[in-house]
Amino acid sequence: MAKAITNIEKQIPDHIEAESLALQQLVKDITHRQDSLRKLLDIAGELEKLGVLDALQGMLKNSKQITLIGLEQLNKSGAHRMLKNGMGAAQFLTQVDPNKLQTLLNSVAAGIDQAVDTESNKKQGIWGIIKSLREREMVSSLSLMTRFLRGMGSALNKSP
Repeated sequence: MAKAITNIEKQIPDHIEAESLALQQLVKDITHRQDSLRKLLDIAGELEKLGVLDALQGMLKNSKQITLIGLEQLNKSGAHRMLKNGMGAAQFLTQVDPNKLQTLLNSVAAGIDQAVDTESNKKQGIWGIIKSLREREMVSSLSLMTRFLRGMGSALNKSP
């Protein structure tokens, strides 16, 4: 007949054995994920070349001062309005077709160039202005402005 088990001895690894087991598990994990780790190291190397890691390290070391400066700037008068206006502008830009906006901005840039051109900047009388209304470019611009005002007015009439 077998002897009854009355005492169970649990094997608790000592500190050195625990570290050895942890190191073996870490080596196993590294070998299974070596492609990912190589990519991560490559990214870290590129960030180091660009100086991004130094900047991040400096920001982390001085995070308390940076936070205080940021909060101080936010508490200045007008900062809250600026943030709300920025958010409103971002929402507006999401509603506008990028191609249409680019066409309009290119036209505005050309208009600014023409407006500040010193050669065509001679003084014009009232009759010259009235004559210029016959030019195709003027008719296009005025038509655009009236369509814009019409659209803006209809949106204003719809809003509460």
